[in-house]
Amino acid sequence: MAIKTISEDSAGLPAGGTPSNTVSNPSTASTSSTSTVPAGAPIRTPRAYVIGMPIASAGLWMAVLAPALVVLAIKVSEITTPETRAGALSLVAGVGALIALLANPFFGRLSDRTTSRFGMRKPWIVGGSLAGLASLVLLGSATNVTGVLVAWVLAQLSFNAALAALVATLPDQTAPTERGRLSGLIGMTLPVGLVAAAFFAQLFDNAFQMAVVPGMVGTAVTLVFAFTFKDRVLTEKPAPLNLREIAGSFYFNPRTYPGLGWAWFTKFLVYMGYCAGLLYLPYFFADHLHVAETAVPGLVFQATLVSSAGTVVTSIGGGWISDRIGKRKAMVIASAIIMMAGLMVIATSSTTDQVLLGQALAGLGLGCFGAVDVALIADLLPGSQSENAKTFGVFNIAQALPQSLVPAIAFPVITLGGYPALFIGGAVVGIIGAVLVTRIKGVK
Repeated sequence: MAIKTISEDSAGLPAGGTPSNTVSNPSTASTSSTSTVPAGAPIRTPRAYVIGMPIASAGLWMAVLAPALVVLAIKVSEITTPETRAGALSLVAGVGALIALLANPFFGRLSDRTTSRFGMRKPWIVGGSLAGLASLVLLGSATNVTGVLVAWVLAQLSFNAALAALVATLPDQTAPTERGRLSGLIGMTLPVGLVAAAFFAQLFDNAFQMAVVPGMVGTAVTLVFAFTFKDRVLTEKPAPLNLREIAGSFYFNPRTYPGLGWAWFTKFLVYMGYCAGLLYLPYFFADHLHVAETAVPGLVFQATLVSSAGTVVTSIGGGWISDRIGKRKAMVIASAIIMMAGLMVIATSSTTDQVLLGQALAGLGLGCFGAVDVALIADLLPGSQSENAKTFGVFNIAQALPQSLVPAIAFPVITLGGYPALFIGGAVVGIIGAVLVTRIKGVK
């Protein structure tokens, strides 16, 4: 397919044992805003993209995390009774999580097939963020549980459409030698968005403002970015989607793309291990360390803060180092081991200070892993560049699915061995996942 990109030259991407298209005879840039070149990776990354993309990513995360953190709970409390609010919140949050899981790869696939003259990604970034903001207005205005549920589903659909297209700009816009650095900046945007969402939430005293103001700020910075980068333009219209291709939005064939397959299982197992500690930390404080319930929220905040601080530091440093040494797999293994060492420290803790130390270690590992993992995936994408957003969406499942699976597995493990057994088991699973990265061929 003929592709317009922002780069003056292009080269084929390594595909990690996957089919690739080697690009020759690079085209020179035209005087228009885009130049027609074969599919491939740009040699230089625009400075405006380096600055704008992480800011847009943090903005989108802030917009969608503000409701998830506090708005849903407050809104549901406003329109239900104490006896029914827990069940109502579980329904809204659970359905929203499922929608997010499915929406990301689906809209990623649509982005890969978009032939708009404005580009493949830009329409989804702009449309998704604006629709998401409108959904937050509906959420803040809802007067019953059904209204909250519908608004939250629309918000998840919209913001995940924008996020799927946004992350796909990474291989579109960045040179292979700079992906670790950019992935590091992107990796820190989730904790930054989380902190920003919490900051805005505490400024207001009603659910409407808590939802809409972060959404407005996040949408504004995303729109500024969308109108400052030159998008790829797909000039050949793809065949219409059928049911089989729609189903294909949620997976890729690991036999055809073995490198991507091993990378997917690495990410899935590492996040399985991490979620084992993350989801049950409040109960560990209360039930295992016998901390007073009134003190648990403060301790969880402290744990989140030290973990996020570590994540931000190593997101930047880890991605930069992987670019400098040219070795992604070794960095993935090292960061996963650090993350799982943090879980082991938590599992053997007898004081809250030890738990905070474990959280700091886990955060340091998570930041580096997230940065290098995204760069690794970008290096493994097929040279055709035809399904970048869809592939990143499938990898999003590897990160999100453990949040649903861990609770189902955790109960029997906790029953038999307590919370330490859960954390230790999670650490073992995560290390197994890290080892699988060695099976990837074609990438160092």
